Parts: sequence; C-alpha cells; structure tokens
Amino acid sequence: MTQHIQDNLWHGAIPYAIGQAAVLQIPIPNSGGLYIGLRTNNPKRRPTSTSTLFFQDKTGKERLLRLDYGDNPRTRTIDFHWNHKRGYAKFGIEDHTPAGRAGEIAYKSARYFRWGGRVFLVAGITADTVSIVRSSTPLNRASQVVSAWALAWAGCKAGGAGGAALGSPASPLGMAAGGIGGCIIGGLGGYVGGTVLGGQVYDWVKGTFFIPLQRTAAPHD
Repeated sequence: MTQHIQDNLWHGAIPYAIGQAAVLQIPIPNSGGLYIGLRTNNPKRRPTSTSTLFFQDKTGKERLLRLDYGDNPRTRTIDFHWNHKRGYAKFGIEDHTPAGRAGEIAYKSARYFRWGGRVFLVAGITADTVSIVRSSTPLNRASQVVSAWALAWAGCKAGGAGGAALGSPASPLGMAAGGIGGCIIGGLGGYVGGTVLGGQVYDWVKGTFFIPLQRTAAPHD
C-alpha cells in the first residue's frame, strides 16, 4: 500500500493539490458566504483588476476585501493597500488602508502562486492522463484518477475552510495563508484517499457477478 501511494504521488497528487488551491474559491467559515480567492469573481473586472488576493462573495460585487497595488488616495502615493466594499464589518479594515511590508510580500506571493499554481494543475492532470495511458490496467487507473480528483476537490474545500478558521484571528493575511495551506493539505489527503477508494471500487465491480433473473411469459387475459 505504501508503494502504491508513493507511485500516485509521483503521478499527479502533489502538483494537482497545489494547483487546485490556486484556482478554487476557499470558503470562509461563519462569514455569511465569503470566499478566499486569487482572482475576482466579477468577470467584468478580471481584465483590468490589479489585485491579487480577494475575500469576496460569489459575485465579487456585493461584499469584497482585496489586496491591491496602485494609486492610494489616502496616502497620496502608489503603494500596497486594502480596498473594500462593505467589508469593514467582517475585517475591521478601512478602505485604502496601507498593507505595509507584509502586504507587499502577500501581494507578490499571491500573484506568483496564481500563475504558477495553474501550471502545477495542468502538470498534475497531464501526469495522471499519461499514467492511465501507460497503465497495464487503464480502466482501474482511470477509476483511481477520477475518484482522486473528486475527493481532492472536496478535501481542498474542507481543509481550506479549516485553515481559514485557524488563521482568521490574526489578520486577513493569516486567514489567506491558513486557507490556501489547508486547501493543499486537504486536497492531497483527498487525492490519496480517492485513489485507494477508486481502486477498491474497480476491484469490487470487476469481481462482482450478477445472476440474471429468469424470464417468464407475460400473463394472458
């Protein structure tokens, strides 16, 4: 079993778990429907947005706190700062509050992780696809991969929510770090669990025989 898990980590588990954390919206517990994300949920803002870290609702319009870089009317300079729309009640941060050195690091890290994570996600999917093609039992491996992806997705959501809850007392940056880290860990655990479960389901189906019922003539009037 240990070698089995190691083989699948080598295939796509680690890059997939890292990659999905860059594209998923991570739920924030007890926030009334807010999520951590690395891009805006508002499609109209995506081409022009200069922000890299978001705490937002599903639409990205009604409630929003984002880490931005640009002109700050509060300091009358160009800096890293927080912008919010009806987000003060949750985070206690006023609009255009400077984010400081920690905000600069978080801004740049989120930007690199957003793009790098997508590369990891594609690499994980590609590695798993190749592993199916090269497998001596491709149907078995396909069952493992599909189950692994599904449980990794669920594990990322659950682990991310737990990590966000642990990080929330510190600051939005702590919440983001906890959420993304929890997403990666939960996704990795879900991937490994899904791989094992998918293999077991395939083995059960393969080894199960169904006895057909005898046909009987239809009743006549």
